[in-house]
Amino acid sequence: MNNMRVFYEKKERVKYISHLDTAHCMQRALKRAGLPVWYTEGFNPHMYLTFAIPLALGYESECEIMDFRLTEDISPEEVTERLNRVLPPGFHVLRTDLPVRKPADIVKAEYAVSFYGDSQAIEAQLAAFLAQDEILVEKKTKKGLSVVDLKQEILSCSMQKQEGSVLLQIVLPAGISKHINPSLLTDAWMAQADCPADRIAILKKRVLCQDGSEFI
Repeated sequence: MNNMRVFYEKKERVKYISHLDTAHCMQRALKRAGLPVWYTEGFNPHMYLTFAIPLALGYESECEIMDFRLTEDISPEEVTERLNRVLPPGFHVLRTDLPVRKPADIVKAEYAVSFYGDSQAIEAQLAAFLAQDEILVEKKTKKGLSVVDLKQEILSCSMQKQEGSVLLQIVLPAGISKHINPSLLTDAWMAQADCPADRIAILKKRVLCQDGSEFI
């Protein structure tokens, strides 16, 4: 059996598809592509797929990752070509490789957050918001609600004013041990802003390992 790792985009209308529906979509695509995917054994055999850091509903992404096994030798290039022929609009396989790192190696993710509206007001208020000594928010955990200081969780960030929007490039913890959703930050800012954004769009750009290298 050959392990395969698919790196794909999820954009446009399919950003509103849940993670569960995304998994079902990928299962159908693998079947339609005629790829010999390995199934689990037992009373209820099912296609064995795993996803690294499932994407939050409403986010777009340039770095989604899906692992599966093939029962026959097929080149990564052919896997990419077959899947792109059958995937619906909004999904696009960027490349397929043999897995190198383990999903547990992912510790952070880079996001591009676009705030649309009065860019001058948004830039000033967002800069003041990020300059606070602490940014306390409530975060849901398995044990209930806990208070998190987002200021301490921001690994890096930069801001750029554009025509009609402000772009925030931000790196946050992501992975099995700790995951900070960027909507915690945008929701907290919107609650404080005198001139909130008309719309906010979040794009996941990269997932990274501890040393800063891109996950492969």
